[in-house]
Amino acid sequence: VEGKVSRTLWGKERRFSPETIANKRSVFKYFTSVVSKYIFRTDDVLDLGCGPGGFLAVTAALCGKVTGADITPSFIKECNKLIQEKQLTNAAAILIKSGKLPFPDGYFDKIVMVDTIHHLEDAVETMREVFRILKKDGLLLIFEPNKLNPLLYLMCCLDKNEHALLRLGTIKKYGQLIGPGYEMVKVQYNGLLIGPEGRLALFLADICSSTMLSPVIGWLSPKIFIAARKK
Repeated sequence: VEGKVSRTLWGKERRFSPETIANKRSVFKYFTSVVSKYIFRTDDVLDLGCGPGGFLAVTAALCGKVTGADITPSFIKECNKLIQEKQLTNAAAILIKSGKLPFPDGYFDKIVMVDTIHHLEDAVETMREVFRILKKDGLLLIFEPNKLNPLLYLMCCLDKNEHALLRLGTIKKYGQLIGPGYEMVKVQYNGLLIGPEGRLALFLADICSSTMLSPVIGWLSPKIFIAARKK
């Protein structure tokens, strides 16, 4: 994020610009329209791994309150700046450390994680913490890259920042990590593209996620979406 580690394919401005994220057609079609079915005006939501706040800004328009949390100081600084600029009165951002999350048991109605799990230092421990701070019957909403997409798999091989995805990246692996404490409400492939902005990439994502073709080639979509309810 600070430029000490170079990214192979898509740099910081393309992957982490909150303004770009909040205004992308792909985000509206494959994130906003999806989570709006699960997030309500009365909900207290955690955006875990919020980055600079692109998805937090979108979520703020749907819920009662949203808290962004990240381990990267520069992201939290950018996120707070975005909150002020957009006058998001129902949003806040906090810096967290690895390990125990600084929230009480059963605190949040919904927890959103976008491209977060495959970057966790200790995914098993963090997901235990996520379970702890989610209310009973609360929803965990996950968007993660799908490594069955050959271009995405190649990107992960070339970009050392994404190597951890090679250990995950499938519906089965994410399901195992989430664990038996949840009821799977929705599990599907999803066309969300955050980094690439080219027309061809967006077109291919739309084709894979189209209602007509998704039963056949949906497994090639760039993302996996999971909605899981805490038992």
